[in-house]
Amino acid sequence: MARNSDAVHQWYRRVFEKSGAASIIIEPDMTISMANVEFEKLSGFAREEIEHRMKWSRFIAPEDLDKMVSYHHGRRRRESLVPDEYDCRVVNRSGQVRDIWIKVAMLPDGKRSIASFMDITDLKTAQRELQRSQASLNGVIEAAGGLIYAVSKEYRIVFLNRSMREKIGHNATGEICYAIFHGRNLPCTNCPVHAASDGHPVRREIQSELDDRWYYAVTRQEVDPDKRVFTVETLMIDITERKQAEEALAAQADHFRQENRSLRTGMKERFRFGAIIGKSHEMQAIYENIVHAAASSANVIIYGESGTGKELVAQEIHNVGNRAEGPFVVVNCGAIPEHLLESEFFGHKKGAFTGADRDRAGHLHQAHGGTLFLDEIGEITPAMQVKLLRVIDGKGFSPVGGGEVRKPDIRIIAATNRDSESLVRQGRMREDFFFRMHVIPVYMPPLRDRREDLPLLVDHFLNLYAGSGNGPKLTGAMLDAVYAHHWPGNVRELQNVIHRYFTVNRFELPGAPDPQKPAKEMFQSIPDQPANLKEALLDMEKKLIVSALKKHRWRRSDTAAALGINRRTLFKKIQQHGIK
Repeated sequence: MARNSDAVHQWYRRVFEKSGAASIIIEPDMTISMANVEFEKLSGFAREEIEHRMKWSRFIAPEDLDKMVSYHHGRRRRESLVPDEYDCRVVNRSGQVRDIWIKVAMLPDGKRSIASFMDITDLKTAQRELQRSQASLNGVIEAAGGLIYAVSKEYRIVFLNRSMREKIGHNATGEICYAIFHGRNLPCTNCPVHAASDGHPVRREIQSELDDRWYYAVTRQEVDPDKRVFTVETLMIDITERKQAEEALAAQADHFRQENRSLRTGMKERFRFGAIIGKSHEMQAIYENIVHAAASSANVIIYGESGTGKELVAQEIHNVGNRAEGPFVVVNCGAIPEHLLESEFFGHKKGAFTGADRDRAGHLHQAHGGTLFLDEIGEITPAMQVKLLRVIDGKGFSPVGGGEVRKPDIRIIAATNRDSESLVRQGRMREDFFFRMHVIPVYMPPLRDRREDLPLLVDHFLNLYAGSGNGPKLTGAMLDAVYAHHWPGNVRELQNVIHRYFTVNRFELPGAPDPQKPAKEMFQSIPDQPANLKEALLDMEKKLIVSALKKHRWRRSDTAAALGINRRTLFKKIQQHGIK
């Protein structure tokens, strides 16, 4: 019998070693009576440590122990519900937990069992990760603000996220997609359900026939190995507001394009633009600049000498632009005392300082929805420039003595007769303030550089002040004086000269001979001294040249132009007369 038992034992041993799977024989009291090499690897114990020394229950993870014990005894009682194959977890020598698949069978003696194990730890880990990912994905999909759904190849809805269910008003799973989503009786045009698949998502903008709203849709097809579509997954995001904004911008752009074309066509032969008079090349360029500036919302700065019409240009930019219905607020920065700058720009609350007997709105608040024109912006102090920068950057302002922050919707147009870059170098203008204002620069030409506009301007002011047409007329000598004059005060000076002529009947140009004075009086002004005609004429010429040089601040080019001679002739005469 002993020899027989040894033979059986050896036979089991050979089977164990060749099986390729971790295997053990378990006695009724759970003692392991035989273990193969693979089980040694799985458990981390040597065979000599295991066999007849350790129980099977020693390797079971605590959470699975009760189940395993009940299976062990139930199998020996031949209970029908005890499974022959199942998964559980075991703990090896180092305390590492492994997932295993067990196959158990009873030996012929009905007391012992043989168990084989397959390590499925990697599979279980992958399953758990997949479950976690699936749960996380489901959470994201359910919480997503977009509308997510999936449709079968039969156009049946197979999935709806919470946002889609709420939009529809019920769980429409199983219903026809095109009826539910678009209120159609037939599938949508270009429906991706039966379209050829290239494996890439399809992005498109669609307008629903059900609610007339616009959606951005991203569609992905799930295909089988034969490239046949079996589900289509779609994410839709409501973009109605964006589309409406785009359409409004497109309409506005089209309006400006049409207006631009109309203005450009009309400007080719135009002698005026609104209240601005001029047909010269320089003024045609100004008209172009007005159109460009009006089509933009950027800040504008207008450079030019005093009297060139900077405020008129600012007014026309406002009138042509999309803020024409809003206010046009003019601020003469040079006329505001420094201690009143904040109050003038930001306003103040009652009691903020001595004399503040009531609330007062500042220029920024008054210009809300329109344009703020800052004339002579170079006169604003650097400290005030910092505060205006906050407004330009959208951070708003608070009235003096108040805590509320106001953020006005304004466009700023500035003007100066100074060189802004020079002011920056001198520290009188902040560099960041300069760059905020110097976005669209417009340069107004002085009147002396566009003399061809003089007839138009003279005619305009004559008509302006003549009224019923009974006013005095300009003589040829007066017109000659107009053409010869340097006009340091530009258009404003010309307007004042003609206004004074109509008011007091005196035509006066500072520094120029009086065209109303008779020739006899002019010659009577020559000093009475013994001289021949040539000397008298030379003396008169010298006086006229000196007077013209003083008037034009000794600028020879301007003096020569006013006298109607070239620079070389003027230079020779200066040397001839010894003028220094």
